[in-house]
Amino acid sequence: MTRNDLAVRFAEQMGMEPEEAVPYVETFMDVILDCLGRGERIEIRDFGVFQIQERNPRVARNPRTGVKVNVAVKRTVKFKTGKALLERVREAGFQEAAKKSGNPNLRKNSGKKK
Repeated sequence: MTRNDLAVRFAEQMGMEPEEAVPYVETFMDVILDCLGRGERIEIRDFGVFQIQERNPRVARNPRTGVKVNVAVKRTVKFKTGKALLERVREAGFQEAAKKSGNPNLRKNSGKKK
């Protein structure tokens, strides 16, 4: 799904034209990017949490040559899924598996590791 696809969905939900929704989606994305760029933690309840994670410098080894190389500090974005989002994703996976198998009585995976 692209930004334009998001704008179309947003427009449908809000009862507006997709062209009117594009600035809202763009602004939302810009705010998220700006906050993360400043190292701020973003928590959207039931959706998830975005935060910057800093990885310490380390010595790595090139697997082909065996030469050791220094890897500098890295900053990356970490996303932790919220409960409601996780439930929807799991439910969607269950529904998709039931469709593919043709068995509407397909039992849900308990999520427990075996």
